[in-house]
Amino acid sequence: MIETSRTNTPNCLKENYKKWGKEYKKKLRKNSKYSFHWHSRRDEIDEALFLMTANHCSFCDIQPLKASGATIEHFRPKKKFPLLSYYWGNLFYCCSACQKKGDKFDRRLLKPDQVNYKFRHYFIYSYSKGIIKPNPARDLNDQERAKITIDLYGLNKWGRPDERIKEREKFLDATKPIINNYSYRFILR
Repeated sequence: MIETSRTNTPNCLKENYKKWGKEYKKKLRKNSKYSFHWHSRRDEIDEALFLMTANHCSFCDIQPLKASGATIEHFRPKKKFPLLSYYWGNLFYCCSACQKKGDKFDRRLLKPDQVNYKFRHYFIYSYSKGIIKPNPARDLNDQERAKITIDLYGLNKWGRPDERIKEREKFLDATKPIINNYSYRFILR
């Protein structure tokens, strides 16, 4: 999970996120199976998230995301936190594998745009196995936060460790690599 700088809120959300969140909450109260939908400005939100992440998943960092079925992740799940369902600070560009987190949430979950978040503070990376682990040099709270994040986003599942090894080899073999053209940038730095 690479550090992400939160960009400016898209105008459609600045003007409407509270109203849309209240509407969604009200519809959920009436029908707990109500299906969430984006308003007509979804393209504006997608574009802002695309630019914020350079077309990478906010959690596993795979790319190109737009071509592989990008989704918008509600960091705090929309059914549990309906008033945050359109709040810009709760929205992240995400791949379909990381989206499997679904409605699971833990307040200790790491957020890539959190102030002072650094991958190497919370995690270590095994270059030989491609596995991400909690950093044993950190206190138990930070280690637990890293473990929760690895587990909820499946960061060591679905062939990701092997893919990280291959991506790093491609990066190291390149003559003049541009880091944003590669997945898993957090291991390439």
